[in-house]
Amino acid sequence: MDLPCSECKLLFKDIKTFHIHFKRVHQTCEKYTCKVGSCYTSFKLYPSFKQHVKNKHGIPYTSNVVAPPTKVLTSDVNCSELNGSSASEASLDECDISVQPNEEFNFTEFLLKQEDILVAKLYANPAFPRNLVDKVVKDFSDYLSNPYFENFKDLVMSSLASDLPSETKQKVESMFETFQKPFDHLQTEYKRLKYFESCGDYIPPISYSIFSREERVKTKNGVSLKMKDVLGQMIPLRKLFKRFFELPNALPDTLKYLKSLNEESDWVFNIVQGEAWKRKCSSFKKGDIVIPINVYFDEVEPNSALGPHCEPLGCTYVNIPVLPPECVSKLENIFLALLFDADNRSMYGNQNAFKPLLKELKFLGTQGIEVYVPDMGYVRLYFIVAAILGDNKGLNAICGFVESFSAHFYCRICSCPKSVLDSQLYEDPSMIRTPESYMSDVNLNDPKSTGIKELCIFNTLPAFVTPNDISVDEFHDIIEGVAHYTMLPVLRHFNSLNKMFIPTLNSRMYCMDLGVDGDNRPPLICVDRLKCDKLKMTGSEMYTFVRIFGVLVIDMVPENDEFYNLYLLLKDLVDLLHAKALPKNIGPIISLRVKEHNMLYMQLTKENLKPKHHHLVHYERLFSQLGPFGLLSTIRHEAKHRLLSKTCDTCMSRVNLCRTVAIKQQLSFCFRSVSNSPLKHQMIVGPSQLVNLKDSHMFPSYSLTLPDSIFNNPSQLLANWIEYKGTKYQPRQVIVYDTNEEGLFLFAEIQFLIPYDDCPLFICSPLETVGYYSNVRGYEVVRPQTQNLNWFAIEQGKLLDPHPLCIYNMSSGESVIVLKYLI
Repeated sequence: MDLPCSECKLLFKDIKTFHIHFKRVHQTCEKYTCKVGSCYTSFKLYPSFKQHVKNKHGIPYTSNVVAPPTKVLTSDVNCSELNGSSASEASLDECDISVQPNEEFNFTEFLLKQEDILVAKLYANPAFPRNLVDKVVKDFSDYLSNPYFENFKDLVMSSLASDLPSETKQKVESMFETFQKPFDHLQTEYKRLKYFESCGDYIPPISYSIFSREERVKTKNGVSLKMKDVLGQMIPLRKLFKRFFELPNALPDTLKYLKSLNEESDWVFNIVQGEAWKRKCSSFKKGDIVIPINVYFDEVEPNSALGPHCEPLGCTYVNIPVLPPECVSKLENIFLALLFDADNRSMYGNQNAFKPLLKELKFLGTQGIEVYVPDMGYVRLYFIVAAILGDNKGLNAICGFVESFSAHFYCRICSCPKSVLDSQLYEDPSMIRTPESYMSDVNLNDPKSTGIKELCIFNTLPAFVTPNDISVDEFHDIIEGVAHYTMLPVLRHFNSLNKMFIPTLNSRMYCMDLGVDGDNRPPLICVDRLKCDKLKMTGSEMYTFVRIFGVLVIDMVPENDEFYNLYLLLKDLVDLLHAKALPKNIGPIISLRVKEHNMLYMQLTKENLKPKHHHLVHYERLFSQLGPFGLLSTIRHEAKHRLLSKTCDTCMSRVNLCRTVAIKQQLSFCFRSVSNSPLKHQMIVGPSQLVNLKDSHMFPSYSLTLPDSIFNNPSQLLANWIEYKGTKYQPRQVIVYDTNEEGLFLFAEIQFLIPYDDCPLFICSPLETVGYYSNVRGYEVVRPQTQNLNWFAIEQGKLLDPHPLCIYNMSSGESVIVLKYLI
């Protein structure tokens, strides 16, 4: 049996020969795909692939016999690929491929391509300074210029057969010369950046003037003051989006998902299903391709936030919310658009700081860009700003509203005074800011009586309407805000009733198996911390704490305790607002939950509502405008800050830091472009072993649920873990696969993982759902005594929800599963 190459269709007699070919000719490929027979299993790691083809298909690692003529599955493969694959194991005489003279393997071109990828990969590492890249390139060049390789070349040339054609000898000598001059076109950073830019892979940031001011300049005559431009850095988005959508399958996958969203009528998954986006698209022709982009702004501190040199950077990112769900939250798909010193925005104004970005966004919305996609030809794309994202302070700052939440009119959504907002439970439709009332307030030019300092700079963009297109952020409003305001009085209350409450909570929180949430385990709570305004937890830790708090403490809670009811209302809100999709008619339920929570909060704490409480009042109406709030969350944008911070940490100089960071970000995208990485990442399979499923005594219970190809060939690989669409699956995790007649979710525990047809196949044992445990907002489950008789197989794509869960064992003995969000 031969081993075919998944990329070029060449056949190989052993694994070693294939591996040499694959590493030399297809080095940019990120996966190994087995195409022996009808097998399409993909592997991220070569050892897993080698074990698979050796054990399952019986292909040897090395072959000592003379290989028969190599055949090609298709006729469009040239001999350049074969030359690269068989330098040590095969010869051209063993190949029956018809080769054209112009199809010879170009060693120089191949080597240059590998050098480009290597250098771009070094540049892409945010923690690897650019000066070290220069040192690595020089050290590599010095190493390969060593006299040893010159002697090696002389030895090889003298050992060639005398009757070998002179043309062949010249080629061999030329290959040695090329090999001894590596990185010749990438010797200096200037050459490297200019080369990548000329290839269209590196899109350099453009410096622009925010304002001019006097700065000291050291001259021969001493220090003097001269007028100098205050600079910011802008990324040309038209070039960035053009190269991005020309990556393999980027545009087809995006348009396919966008089409599926437009066809959905009952559930809301995305911002393009909201009323605001439909209004924006009404000005375009029917056949135009309009893609939404979200603009995010925040400040990131490159130095110590408590140090004497606190100089934050103003970061503006853009992301495309209609990318496939598994791609939209990846940091590589959140793009830097603008970078400047945050103090310069405050000093010289939003208009001066954002003017190049506004110009770029206008161009994308009116003229668009043209991209070339195979099978589609040239396609014109238009990009419209769907929403402005950010935390509350950042949104108020860049959109022209007052930044102090102690102001009389601090809300950017309505014009109610603070005295009303302190106790408001419902949204007042008569006080909502409309485009007309907004312009009237702008013309008054009285921030104290209107809450508006200046006209929103984004109002000049095509189809953008202030304040309708300014988003809210459930991450800061709920997880970083209301959750802390709620949990602190709840913890204080129970601590006052039982002094062992906090120690017991800490003990259980430390010992409980959190499964997939283990990385976000909440830290232990100090009693002294209860006197503060916030718990000492990150956003992810706080989210986990709210989810499992009921499971941890329900046995210590008195019956009908009002403070615990306050927690349950918070848990309901988190589940609603964190959901990835919601039914269209969910709005009144959101409003009811907000009203119940805020009212009980005021009754129990005897405190007024805080600004983040008030923002929740508007969520019902904003849901119909902007869609689910989970997809408007800024948590992934804040994670993007870490990449910028890594670059700042490795750079000792603070001179023109914005340009240093912007260049590094663009070099990261350069590597993606050079390697031509696809939008979607393939399934990654962990360590695995080949087993015959029939040897298991459980096989009869699930054999009829297996796909025909596995039922007919039960020798399969069982993986320790599989990563698919950004989610890692392991045995003992719990999945939601269906509902029963009563509307309760059905759960199952993963027993085995099988890589199947580029998608995980789970062999599961079902769990019996006893009922909904309302006091912990979870589902009580038990393992059936006859579990070995009713196992079943199910593919990942057929699950009710793709995110794995775990079973929490309560101190009272029950086993409970808590969903991550409303399904």
